[in-house]
Amino acid sequence: MHIILVGRRGGSRTIEMNRRTGVLAGLLVFLLAIGLVGSGYFWSQSNSRPSFHVIRLWQGRLRAETAQLRTLRRLHRSEIDALAERVATLEARMAQLDALGGELTHRAGINPHLFNFNAPVPEGGLTSLAGEIPLTGAELERRIGHLADRIGAERLALQTLNRRVVETSLRREIIPSGHPVRTFWVSSPFGWRIDPITGRLEFHEGIDLAAPEGEPIHAVAAGVVTWAGPRYGFGNIVMINDGQGYTTYYAHCEKVFVKIGQVIRRGEAIALVGSTGMSTGPHVHFEVLRDNRPVNPAPFVFGAPRT
Repeated sequence: MHIILVGRRGGSRTIEMNRRTGVLAGLLVFLLAIGLVGSGYFWSQSNSRPSFHVIRLWQGRLRAETAQLRTLRRLHRSEIDALAERVATLEARMAQLDALGGELTHRAGINPHLFNFNAPVPEGGLTSLAGEIPLTGAELERRIGHLADRIGAERLALQTLNRRVVETSLRREIIPSGHPVRTFWVSSPFGWRIDPITGRLEFHEGIDLAAPEGEPIHAVAAGVVTWAGPRYGFGNIVMINDGQGYTTYYAHCEKVFVKIGQVIRRGEAIALVGSTGMSTGPHVHFEVLRDNRPVNPAPFVFGAPRT
């Protein structure tokens, strides 16, 4: 194999190479080309890809942002749970207020269709020209707190009003009012009279209501039975004390239905008309005592009592 080398001045030189020398020269040229290509590849890779340190830095930031996102999600979940708990508490308070309001409506005799605590409050409105303002979490929390305060205050007010209504209702129950028997006539009024048994002038501390024997006697006031049975002069008698200063007597009964310590409501049947004790015929001796002093029962039986 002959290799001709040409110089700059036009001269030439011929180098003769054998087969072995040519193979070595070709292999050297090939390895040189491979080296150049490999070095170029690695140079391009080192300039186009981030270093291992940069990759680790990115991985660390990603982990931190993921942990922060999880924390925010937990906090958001906790805030939602807290708001849900407060809303549940408010709903329970509203249920109590609805029940209390319904009881007050019933006691006060208000038309339930006119003022129904279980129905939505009638209201409405249109969006103004200024538009709408987004409600933030802080503003929602503030409004819920304000609503809770209002519900608490209104609950106390309704409870106070309910106590007043109950007291008024109880007062109406305990103040004597009405007829002990349905069919009667006044056979002896309250005041001085000639006693039909002794014939002496004595003060009659009640009124006698003549009525058919065996007719039911009804309590005209609520209270507790303090006596039920025979008593000298009165025959079988029922005494009812309201605990607020009033005591009512129902005497000369044929039969007594109640017993001492029993709680009695107004209008409840307590005995039957009879003629037991010092009596000349079937009637009810009815007395009203105010602070243990007898008062005229007539206004309580025939009209509005004086309080």
